[in-house]
Amino acid sequence: MTTFARFPARICLSLAVLLFLVILPGRQAPALAASAVLPTITTARAAHQLDARAASHAYPVRLRAVVTFYDEYLDSTGTPVLFVSDASGSIYVALKPKPSVPPRPGELVEIDGVSGAGLFAPIVDHARFRVLGKAPLPQNPPRVILADMLTGRFEGQWVEVEGLVEAVRDSGTHVVLDLLLRDGTTTAITARVPGVDYAHLVDSTIVLRGHASPNFNKQKQVTGAHLLFPDLSTVRIIQPGAPDPFALPIDHVSDLLRFDPSRVFQHRVHVRGSLTLLWPGRMICIQDDSQGLCSQTGQTASLPLGARVDIAGFPKIGPFTPTLEDADYIGIGGELPTVILPVDAHRALKGDNDAQLVTIAGSVIDDNRNGEDRILTLSSDGVLFTVTIPPLASGGKLEALEEHTLVRVTGICSVQSGGTNLGTGEGFSIPKTFTILARSTTDVVILDRPSWWNARHSLALLAAVLLITISALCGLVLLRQRVKQQTATIRAQLDETHALKEAAEFQATHDGLTGLYNRKAILDMLQREADIAARSGTPTGIIMLDLDHFKHINDTYGHAAGDDVICEAVRRILPVVRSSDWVGRYGGEEFIIVLPRTGGKDVHVCAERIRSAICDGPISAQGIAIHATASLGATTASFPFHSPHEAVVAADLALYAAKKHGRNQVYFSDAGHRSQQAMAGSSNGDSHGLSHSD
Repeated sequence: MTTFARFPARICLSLAVLLFLVILPGRQAPALAASAVLPTITTARAAHQLDARAASHAYPVRLRAVVTFYDEYLDSTGTPVLFVSDASGSIYVALKPKPSVPPRPGELVEIDGVSGAGLFAPIVDHARFRVLGKAPLPQNPPRVILADMLTGRFEGQWVEVEGLVEAVRDSGTHVVLDLLLRDGTTTAITARVPGVDYAHLVDSTIVLRGHASPNFNKQKQVTGAHLLFPDLSTVRIIQPGAPDPFALPIDHVSDLLRFDPSRVFQHRVHVRGSLTLLWPGRMICIQDDSQGLCSQTGQTASLPLGARVDIAGFPKIGPFTPTLEDADYIGIGGELPTVILPVDAHRALKGDNDAQLVTIAGSVIDDNRNGEDRILTLSSDGVLFTVTIPPLASGGKLEALEEHTLVRVTGICSVQSGGTNLGTGEGFSIPKTFTILARSTTDVVILDRPSWWNARHSLALLAAVLLITISALCGLVLLRQRVKQQTATIRAQLDETHALKEAAEFQATHDGLTGLYNRKAILDMLQREADIAARSGTPTGIIMLDLDHFKHINDTYGHAAGDDVICEAVRRILPVVRSSDWVGRYGGEEFIIVLPRTGGKDVHVCAERIRSAICDGPISAQGIAIHATASLGATTASFPFHSPHEAVVAADLALYAAKKHGRNQVYFSDAGHRSQQAMAGSSNGDSHGLSHSD
């Protein structure tokens, strides 16, 4: 009887609680219901290992952990980036609202928030914190390599890496270290502290502790990885770099990148030789007693040809023979004898004279420009090659060269590889083509000019003489037969000449790998569209595209695979643009798309369509499945209020922002104000890129 009496009372109480939850205003009812059912998570590992569906249920989270990274400027949206770690692991914490007094690495804090799915992995969302005191940073973190971070397994975790610092880049607010690990390259980012010397890390082997942070796409798939570290207190130098790289022992160029089982990292090297070419701010070439070497350089100091020069930089794989990256040079006084090797086209194609000073003769097929460089296309023994003359080349102005002018050119022989003969088991690089890099305009000497009595004129005169002779001797029938034969001969020769000229014109305006317009041609098309748009008053869209982490693809899979990735990216771009749009290869893995009569919204739609097409499935390159993504910068220009140069600069600035903030996304920059903004719906899952989960 007592049990029966209690049963209606329990039902009434349950109904009262349910009615209270239903009529409770706002979001209080779901919150109370959730808190009544969901347990509180008390470790970083437990929160981080929730699956996406469970994390989205907003489990209450309370952690006691140490702050291991905080940066309020890293995220372009202004949201602070905070990582905390406890004995179980690490996790990203989204502080909302932004705290007036920020937490600092090494502070012991109590975190109160709820679980969230994050953009890649679970996070602590809508969190607040309370400082409890000080605590040491986590000790004995796992030692990882790049391959470990690319699995995503260590996302957000406090890890340790060993690597070689190849460069230190200062953006003003942050410092980025370019790190060569045992299995590839990555970057490590920290907030810049005024007055701290970061440059001394260059060429040092270090052990760095920080948080592994992946790059990813909209499908939450890993596309790369970088590290976030709090400051230099988590960096330990185990082998310092030489304070003065020019005090290092001098290496022979022929010793670079040779087999050495004891070498872990390729440290900076010091080479010496005779200066054979110097394009200030672009390239420097030397020749020692063993081999030639060409390196990219940002220095602009001028030195005379033949001067004794020291170069310091990091050995890297070049187009055919080794090169140096991040190279610096100094003149050491005196001169060394310079040997100029006479070669023919077939000898140059063997590759033995790569990066050496040579002289070669050829007949002019085309005289054109690629950007500011003047490009001569020459033919010799049935081989086509080019000569590049920089805009600042000394020696006076070189006159325009007519077709079939015979010239002799002197310069650096730069050979490009066409892959390797892996089928034979030897792995030798196969030369594909070569370019002569001229030192000055005096390196081009005219040997013979085309005479009026060329083949075409001579054949025409012969046809006339034959016509008269046949008319006199053989009559009308014989005359017609001879004219027909001679006409066929002339036509064949004209067709051959026309075909050679068309091939040269196509080569001068199109990229040899992709078949797209080259840099000069696409900029000419932009100027043409600017002239049309200035009269019609319609806007023009410009998109700059750069394949993400392309250097990593080349370094990991080889340049042949990189070429396959570029070609497949082009095949994916062309179907998603209009037939009236212009697509060109701007340089390397960078492309430019000109969209006539297209406004800002349509430019964004096209850019996002291109980005999605490129990352839509793996690319088969040399039998390897490679996942490729692209960063895009977009702008809309109104001509003549903007110049084509301003439009390209605006798109390039937007591209720089897209790459800076995580890659695989579209950024927009107004051509007039050059103000950058991420376009809605165009991110890779993280519009600010450097943060992994917000």
